[in-house]
Amino acid sequence: MGKIGTIICGAPCEKFPKELVGGFVIAADRGLDYALAAGILPDLAVGDFDSAENPVPSGVEVMKFPPEKDDSDALIAAKIALERGFDELRFLCALGGRIDHTFANLQMLYNLKKRGVSAELFGDNEQAFFLENETREIPKFFGYLSVFAWENSAVISEIGVKYPADRLRFTNDFPLGVSNEVVGDSAIITAHSGAALVLLVTEKQ
Repeated sequence: MGKIGTIICGAPCEKFPKELVGGFVIAADRGLDYALAAGILPDLAVGDFDSAENPVPSGVEVMKFPPEKDDSDALIAAKIALERGFDELRFLCALGGRIDHTFANLQMLYNLKKRGVSAELFGDNEQAFFLENETREIPKFFGYLSVFAWENSAVISEIGVKYPADRLRFTNDFPLGVSNEVVGDSAIITAHSGAALVLLVTEKQ
């Protein structure tokens, strides 16, 4: 079991499952509003606070940064988490909204993967993570499972899905793995070589 940190970011977020919140909680800018709305008092609030509407509650550690900076608020929070020894990170409210911030969060996620950190992004009905020379089982859910090559190519196997793949080479210039579905009790996804971005999109009930 790693040292868990939860980072609540600022993408549009109606709600998030509270069971995802664990360990040390960092609110990144507007993530403070989302945390307080969910009844969660973060351990730390970071960012330039140009979008948070609520003041930081008393007793919460604050690290404020100028708006003119190289790092996004989510990346600042991730760097602080790494400095404090966290090696398992969950980013809530981190997908959707502005596409530039979503892509920046995906780049951040891959950087964390290369550093050996177990990390995932969550948004409204969305989840993202990377696989690299590893296998992951995904329980059946009602929605879509997409797998993309992140670098030039990746050799992928997908079992228990509507469109299976057996050591098939995916490339990053053709979206071969978009909108698959889990048809068994679970799906088994393996990235034999290369880095694979896995996106889960749950249909709203």
